[in-house]
Amino acid sequence: MPRLLRLCLPALLLASLLPAGGCGRSEPPRDYLARVGDAYLTEADLAAALEGLNPGEDSSYVRQQIIEQWITNELLYQEARRRGLADDEEVRRLLQENERSVLISALLARLYDEAPAEPSPEEIQAYFERNKEQLRLREPFVQVYYLFTPAEDSARTARSRMQQALSAGTLEAEWPALAARFSADAALSLELAATLYPEARLFSVSPAVLERLQRMREGELSPVLATDEAYHVVYLARRVPAGTIPELAWVEDEVRQRLVIQTRKQMYARQVQRLRNEAMARESLDLR
Repeated sequence: MPRLLRLCLPALLLASLLPAGGCGRSEPPRDYLARVGDAYLTEADLAAALEGLNPGEDSSYVRQQIIEQWITNELLYQEARRRGLADDEEVRRLLQENERSVLISALLARLYDEAPAEPSPEEIQAYFERNKEQLRLREPFVQVYYLFTPAEDSARTARSRMQQALSAGTLEAEWPALAARFSADAALSLELAATLYPEARLFSVSPAVLERLQRMREGELSPVLATDEAYHVVYLARRVPAGTIPELAWVEDEVRQRLVIQTRKQMYARQVQRLRNEAMARESLDLR
């Protein structure tokens, strides 16, 4: 479940955009998507921003949001420089503080990269067994068969085929072929059908689809749902209530992330202690 590891809200995705990406270049890149003055947003910049896309989010819609937000941010940034704010004393103080924070963050990122903290399957299983009670679901989890397409006729045909497969009891077997033929993102359709995900975190850029899902009963197939971006069909295969002890597959990303955080905290403490010891040995650290 690689995407679930990086679950985030679209607002966070946009807020984190890109002071580094899309910066001015000596020569215009060939593959740029947008330009403001001498600053360019490229396909590579956009791909990096899209890496954290949630399951159920329409990548074409988020893509457009990112481009528009980059343009807005770049216009504001260039206007601030035009007004001379980069030479303002208070602004320079804030920039210096931010430089310290950025350098510290960069150092920690480098340290973590040099000693990857990826836990083994055995460590994940052991943590899960020890902490099942603490891992009880905090919200409903669902398994859905979902597809979306820009064409209404295609969505209606897909729904009809899904209904036939449900009647024959063959939806699971037929799903790879149906997703490949009808879904605008077949990989996403297969991923969502493979296991359970937190219900409230699906379809965050398509609130109408999420609202419909939350009103559905287990075993219900939605009608074709029209939004500004696409036409959607959802089948709710399973809903597990909050408070249930999960299966490992449902929370494996969360367990992995907990173990990574735990390992990094230990690494952080060791590195800080090493630096303190070295500074004291050089007599460059005083405590009064």
